[in-house]
Amino acid sequence: MTMTADLASPAQRWQRAQGVELLGLVNGSGLDHSTYLVRRADGQVVQLTELLHHIVAEAAKPLVSEELAQRVSESFGRELDVDGLTLLAEGKLEPLGLLERPGTALAAPPPSSAPLLALSGKTTILSRRVVNRVARIVSPLYAGPVVVLACLALVALDIRLFFSSNAMAALSAVLLTPSMLLSLFVLLVVGALVHEMGHAAACRYGGATPGVIGAGLYLVFPAFFTDVTDAYRLGRSGRIRTDLGGLYFNVWWVLCAGAGYFVTGSPLLLLVVILTQLQMAQQLPPTIRLDGYFVLADLAGVPDLFARVGPVLRSLIPGRPVDPRVRELRPVARWIVTAWVLIVVPFLAVVLVWLVIGLPVILMEAAGAVATHASNLALFLTLGEPVEAVMSLLSMVLLGLPALGSVLILGRMARTLGRPLSRWLLGVLAKRTAPPVIHTVPRHAAVPRRIGLGYHF
Repeated sequence: MTMTADLASPAQRWQRAQGVELLGLVNGSGLDHSTYLVRRADGQVVQLTELLHHIVAEAAKPLVSEELAQRVSESFGRELDVDGLTLLAEGKLEPLGLLERPGTALAAPPPSSAPLLALSGKTTILSRRVVNRVARIVSPLYAGPVVVLACLALVALDIRLFFSSNAMAALSAVLLTPSMLLSLFVLLVVGALVHEMGHAAACRYGGATPGVIGAGLYLVFPAFFTDVTDAYRLGRSGRIRTDLGGLYFNVWWVLCAGAGYFVTGSPLLLLVVILTQLQMAQQLPPTIRLDGYFVLADLAGVPDLFARVGPVLRSLIPGRPVDPRVRELRPVARWIVTAWVLIVVPFLAVVLVWLVIGLPVILMEAAGAVATHASNLALFLTLGEPVEAVMSLLSMVLLGLPALGSVLILGRMARTLGRPLSRWLLGVLAKRTAPPVIHTVPRHAAVPRRIGLGYHF
């Protein structure tokens, strides 16, 4: 293949940008062409075509354009001349932060993905080294027979608790005892950390290297996360195991709490068993970026589902050509993504309408409850009752955050849904007086970082 451009510069030298790591070919991709992944030093993963990947791979050290073009031609099996190399390097790879010219700096920072409802304000709790050490120790729990036994034990535990326990009595006992209520909160937070370690251990078991475990803000809600971006190098089964690893470790957390309940009869541990499984169920719907979302994305082989919402909606307009970002999907992946869009968009629209209608009431009720707990907090501090004071403060946070989060969700969802829906409606209503424009399929894009997102607390 020969590419030409007037930008050819025989003396130009190129090298791979500092910290760029080759993750290899995407296994189980839902795209109709081979896709390779590379990771920048900032953690952003970028998907490339085979040719662009060969250029980045061969530029491990500074090379003049002629030598780099020759090496790429040999490894790629098709000819790439200096002009074509320069065009691709200057127009695609350098702006993406994957290639650089020795001694020069980028004019602008490389782009990064900004997925819907992503974490912000992230901070590290456990370092990469500590996470990998612990993950290596506990990863044998993913052996097939162990997984089966754990799942069967969970079923047996739930059946026995259903017939032999009183959940309402346990709830009343905990709610009436501030120290037990605070202990319940602490145990649920510990369970969330166990969930994150499950993602890391599954990633390690599959042969990839997990990153840090940390905490961040999901809008305004504190949440734990695990950086398992390296799982992109795994096959589909390995990625799905990583997606479900947090829920699997929650199974072990529930089994431990259940065993403790049978030994001690503590209502606190019974509530841990029940509430942890309710939290596990909340992780499964693929409507937002929790575990179920990543499972569906890996089944489809499409890591950026939310980025396909607009293209899918535009492609559904009668008489309009299929968007390139839909056309590049394999038939099964296209069916999965289209079905997901047709379910998620109405769901988010309903949530948006509900928030618009109910937000004033939510804010008024939250403000009144926060004021009441603020008065109680001052009283408990005066009386020297630290546990009750902590519970009042915690209640203020738990009441205030959902109200503030509702406002932010409303604004963010309105922007996200408004753009594609408005284009869709305009496309349906507008009269077409010109032939449709044929777009080229984008062959490189930033993909979201993979994080095992824990529960909000």
